[in-house]
Amino acid sequence: MILAAVAIVLASCSSDELIDSPKTTEGGETPIAFSVEKKNITRATNLEELGHYNFGVWAYKKTPGTQNVMTNYLVGYSDGASKGYDKAGATTWKGDAGTDVDHLSPWFYENLGTSEYTYDGTDGFYKKSQSDYMSANANQYLRYWDLAYAATEFYAYAPYRSSGVTFDELARTITVANTAQVAGYDDASLQEFLYAGVEASNADLKDVKLNFKHLGAQVSLRFYEGIRGYKVEIIDVTPSDNGIQATPAKKDDTATPVYTKDNYYTDCGAIIDFADNINSPKATVDFTGATTTDANLVFQIPGTGDGISVYTVPGTTNSYNVIPEDILNPTSQSYAVSPTIYFPVAQPKDSETGFTFHVSYKLIAEDNGEEITVNDARVFVPANVVVGSDTTFIAAWQPNTKYTYTFKITENSTGTTDPGSTVIDVDDPEVPAAPTVYPIVFDGATITDYTPNEKEY
Repeated sequence: MILAAVAIVLASCSSDELIDSPKTTEGGETPIAFSVEKKNITRATNLEELGHYNFGVWAYKKTPGTQNVMTNYLVGYSDGASKGYDKAGATTWKGDAGTDVDHLSPWFYENLGTSEYTYDGTDGFYKKSQSDYMSANANQYLRYWDLAYAATEFYAYAPYRSSGVTFDELARTITVANTAQVAGYDDASLQEFLYAGVEASNADLKDVKLNFKHLGAQVSLRFYEGIRGYKVEIIDVTPSDNGIQATPAKKDDTATPVYTKDNYYTDCGAIIDFADNINSPKATVDFTGATTTDANLVFQIPGTGDGISVYTVPGTTNSYNVIPEDILNPTSQSYAVSPTIYFPVAQPKDSETGFTFHVSYKLIAEDNGEEITVNDARVFVPANVVVGSDTTFIAAWQPNTKYTYTFKITENSTGTTDPGSTVIDVDDPEVPAAPTVYPIVFDGATITDYTPNEKEY
């Protein structure tokens, strides 16, 4: 079983010179409003579509001098019906984002301070009593574009925290305490930490568009096969009946490698550095006080709708859910994909922890439907691969990166066809040094001499 790992691919002064605009709030000034997107690993998605209904932001006017505009403001989302925050008192709220200059948005910060936000109803909005979703500020006032300054810088993160997060104006860094990022399956909105920065030109009077990036990574699996004359069906024979498992492990560099179970991080803090380029901040994970585990990663086997085809043996009613076959043109290769997505915490760049994947499958002969079950085929995915001065991170996951582990099932398998070996030890990281599934081979043919049978008559 051959594995290819692919990393695929967010001095002070004051002025009252505020601009007039026909599309403004009361008083004629142009308010600062937000338009938010989430910079996904592969595509852009609105932040609220993944269940994120708030973020925090610091803002500073730049040149001449520096002046604070917002200090860890809570910017909240409302759909106007039940999700996010009650929009009462928000003069810039609109059900959907308008143009860049109409200053209306589903995202708002006005009246979201703890002394202002009073919602305690039953519609589904966050309640004032839900302290995890409340602001660190007593009051949050609508801010306006100041044309005495050339630009305003915005430093943002999500989800919002009223404590445990700080901004250093001099260093231009956001520091978030441990558990900013927590690993988990399938629903990134419950675990992930996001960050964004932008410098906006005050004279443009455009809504602030934030493109958030991920502090964590994303891991998924896919399969295809290259065994001539056979179809391949991925099967689940693990003791816990939950599919494909990956055991965290280290592998030494000896001639006969030794594999040992190891730990990986499941939460972390973060430092977001905006100093070099506010529009492209650098994220550094902080593992101070972080939690580790040696628990397996667990993925479901691909099912109908995940790139699986139903194959019926000719002349029979025997059907199998088979994975795609290898093709000559790699640009159109299709795959069977595990429906499970894992959102891991980024790991240290010097991590040596990889994973031994355990996969079982069934071979089905295309001519006569013969079945062969291969249990517990194993392959080791290293933490990284170093070639010269270049390092490719494979299981030492890095921020804002998607890792797709592609398994090509071939005749060189490390599994076993022994029916007495059906108890799978999913915690064993050892990978056999040589293939353990062997083809039927005829090693020459000889003719035995005639047996003498002499009689004298």
